[in-house]
Amino acid sequence: MASLSNRERIWQGLTALIAVLGLLLQFVWMQAQAQHVGALWMTLRYFSYFTILSNVLVAFVCGVVALEPGSRAGHWCMRAGVRGAVLLYILITAAVYHLLLAAHWHPQGLALLADALLHTVVPSLYALGWLWIVPVRGLRWQHLGAWLLVPVLYFIWAMLLGQLLHVYPYPFLNLPRLGMELLLRNAVLLLLLFALLGAALVLLDRGLLRVRGDTRR
Repeated sequence: MASLSNRERIWQGLTALIAVLGLLLQFVWMQAQAQHVGALWMTLRYFSYFTILSNVLVAFVCGVVALEPGSRAGHWCMRAGVRGAVLLYILITAAVYHLLLAAHWHPQGLALLADALLHTVVPSLYALGWLWIVPVRGLRWQHLGAWLLVPVLYFIWAMLLGQLLHVYPYPFLNLPRLGMELLLRNAVLLLLLFALLGAALVLLDRGLLRVRGDTRR
């Protein structure tokens, strides 16, 4: 695997720092709302959001690549399948928020800043970094099957926390309000969205490899 330039490592570090900042701001803001439910309850709710989990992945992968690209963890984080997976999840985060949720959510102050970082700035930085620095182009269709395990596991996680906390992270996953049939329909549609976007990323990656003639592969 080719080594990263200083500019590439700086970009990865910047992406990780902004992701961490957004995560901390969101956590602080949510804890400030926890007077009547408790810090533990609000912490569990914090980790029920796919937004949080996808940004944690970005912060981890980019942070490791920036600090220890030559380590075993750094090599793992630079694998085409890993980078592609994180790209898929953070793009889904941005797409679902801006297409389905933003019109019904009007944050102010600290929440507004965290919202912009987690749903817009971090996805943009990570996507640009993926296009720019990934030294190995090599996404395969087999990667797509592995990528789809995460939304399935997330669905189970969100349902378990919903039962425990009696609140669900997103309106399209609200079991008591929707009922099982409509909930499962929404889950299948979301999984289809993951699959379609993941397939588009595989095709894009292969197209970039052909256009660039990437000799670093």
